[in-house]
Amino acid sequence: MDIENSYRGRSLGKGLLLRAKADAEKARFNIVFLCTDHIGYYEKYGFTYIGDGYHPWGSSSRIYESNNLNNHPLG
Repeated sequence: MDIENSYRGRSLGKGLLLRAKADAEKARFNIVFLCTDHIGYYEKYGFTYIGDGYHPWGSSSRIYESNNLNNHPLG
């Protein structure tokens, strides 16, 4: 997920992330994972850093998980 610079600061990322978590919960997924280079953003939405992952093309990124979908309101 990436928000174009001209649209940043409008809580669009928050809305997309919370919608993705809600859709995962509705589909009965108990854990949501994501890979990112960002530090400090996803923790606000219940994600916990669990380690680094390595991509087939050689780069790496941080892996986060959220297994407490019910504990974070969608507002």
